[in-house]
Amino acid sequence: MGFLVKKRLRWGLTVWGWLVLIVLLILPLFLVFRNLYTILSPVDREQTDLLVLEGFVSDLVIRDAITEFKSHPYQLLITTGTPLEVGSMLLPWNNTANVAGASLICMGFDSTKLVIVPTNEIIHDRTYNSARELARWLRNHRPQTRSLNLMTSSVHGARSQVLFQCGIGDSIRVGIISTDNYYYNDNNWWKSSKGFRETMNEAIGYLYVRLFFRSYDDKEKNK
Repeated sequence: MGFLVKKRLRWGLTVWGWLVLIVLLILPLFLVFRNLYTILSPVDREQTDLLVLEGFVSDLVIRDAITEFKSHPYQLLITTGTPLEVGSMLLPWNNTANVAGASLICMGFDSTKLVIVPTNEIIHDRTYNSARELARWLRNHRPQTRSLNLMTSSVHGARSQVLFQCGIGDSIRVGIISTDNYYYNDNNWWKSSKGFRETMNEAIGYLYVRLFFRSYDDKEKNK
């Protein structure tokens, strides 16, 4: 039978080897999971006189934006946003940028320091298209701008920063201010349905943007 079969030595992991391998695989995942909220909610300000606020945020974040504006040498606050998906026929403001702007004024913000820059895109790449609309406004009205700070809600921060930087271009640095979440934080986000769902959704979205998203200009070049 020697010409039909042969005996061959095979190296394999021992029980301890498997344990070490499992630890090496699980530990990085645990550390990422444990720090996921912090990763998705960065705060990295640029020195600038321009504060940009995403319009979809809650009234609590809008109040934080007023505090942020008064605490730093900003000269202008710009709200961005997309068309309302619910209630657009009931309200005089049909875009989240308009809603945030009206809310700022109701809270006492100086309207002479406010600019509202809405976009009509509602289906595809809403954050990115908000950034492109902002870029057009800056080219027409503030071509000297070289940096801005983007303010948004907690775990949406990391993805928003990437998309705004992509939509605005490398000539303007985009700083990010991710506000605290009033329903969960870095220590308990996985303990509630809302916290787990929103954090994991943003993690998937951030991963997608990092790995697969390309600017419209890059797509045109590759055609």
